Amino acid sequence: MRAIPSTRRRVELVLVPLVAAFCMAFIIGAIIIDRDAGLCPTPTWKNQLTLSLTGDVDATAVTACSGTDCVPLPPTFAKNATESPSVLTPQKDGTWLFDVAGTPPKSVSFRVYDQSWKVVAAQSTALNWTRVSGNERCGGHMAPIGVVLHVP
Repeated sequence: MRAIPSTRRRVELVLVPLVAAFCMAFIIGAIIIDRDAGLCPTPTWKNQLTLSLTGDVDATAVTACSGTDCVPLPPTFAKNATESPSVLTPQKDGTWLFDVAGTPPKSVSFRVYDQSWKVVAAQSTALNWTRVSGNERCGGHMAPIGVVLHVP
């Protein structure tokens, strides 16, 4: 007749292998999940927004503000500027190009200044960026956006 294994023997034969298998599964799962958790690369791209002005257009400078962050701070920047006073770069086709950092804003407020540095038009625009490379965690290049602002 066979002897019935002791409780300790049952633990060694059943519980220990189950716990070991669970621990190994947990460790392998953590390694797989953590492989994308490294440092994000430094952004080497610029997202771009193109502003087209319509109407009676004689703009000297255009600024763009995101929330309370305006670069440069309006309106004194234009009066004190010695070189190119605009944060948006005028293009040959009459549009204004705005290079946005790696993390683009969700909305932008534009101000158009005339030659006497007075605001002749202002508009706030919600922006719906579309990612074309990268990922949500680290960011990536966004598709360019075009905005139209009417100058009265």
